[in-house]
Amino acid sequence: MLTLEGSGFTTVPALAPLSDALAPGELVAIVGPNGAGKSTLLGLLSGFRPPEQGRVCLDARPLADWLPEALARRRALVAQQVRPSFDWTVRELVALGSEAGPAQVAESLAELDLTALTERTLTGLSGGEAQRCMVARALCQLDGGDPGSLLLLDEPTSALDIGQQQRLMRLLRRLADQRGLAVVCVLHDLNLAARYAHRVWLMQQGRRIAAGPPGEVLGAGRLARVFGAELHEARVADGEPPALVLAR
Repeated sequence: MLTLEGSGFTTVPALAPLSDALAPGELVAIVGPNGAGKSTLLGLLSGFRPPEQGRVCLDARPLADWLPEALARRRALVAQQVRPSFDWTVRELVALGSEAGPAQVAESLAELDLTALTERTLTGLSGGEAQRCMVARALCQLDGGDPGSLLLLDEPTSALDIGQQQRLMRLLRRLADQRGLAVVCVLHDLNLAARYAHRVWLMQQGRRIAAGPPGEVLGAGRLARVFGAELHEARVADGEPPALVLAR
C-alpha cells in the first residue's frame, strides 16, 4: 500500500500537504484544470520528486529508503508525451530494463494491441502507438503486475483514438480488479474518469479539493466552477454514470 502522510511542496510548483492511502486493487483518476498540480502530484507519488514536507511510503517504508532496483519492480511511471527517437524495435523497448521473459513480453504486447507492430522500429510509430508501447514496457517492468504493485500514468489516453482509449481504460481497470494493482492516472477526459475509476481526486491550484467515488466528485455544478465551463449531465443507461456534456 502507498501512503501519503502530510506530503507536499512549498516551492513552485506548490502542492498543499496531502494525506491518503492507495490500496491494491483500486484505480484512482486525478483530474483538474491545466496547472492544477496533477503531474506534480504524480511525481510525488512516484518518488521521482521527494516531498519537502511529510513523507510518501510504500509498504510503510519511505520511498527514499527503497533500493532503486527493488522500487522499480514495484512502481512504474508512464510519463506523458514520450517520443522515442532511436531505432529499437517495439519488442526491444517493451523488454527494456525488465526481467520479463519472452512470454511476458508477448503478453504485454498483446494486452496493448501491439502484437502486429512487434518488429517495427520506434521512429516509425504514431504518437498513439508509442504511448501504448510505454504502457506495455511499464507492465513488463512490474513483471506483468503483481498484487500490490503501483502503476502511475500521466495522461495515458492523450494521443489515443476513442477505441484505443476505451481498450486502455478497460485494461487499467482489469489490472486493478483482477491483479490487485494500484493504478493512478492523470486524465483530462472526465467521462473516462467517471466510467472507469474507483475513486477520483479533483485538483485545483495545487490542492486536492475533492476526493471520493466518481459520482460524488464529478458533479456538473462543481466541475463548472472548477473548470470555468458550462456543463450538464446526460443520462445514458441504467447503472451507468451520467455523461458530462458541454452546454451550447
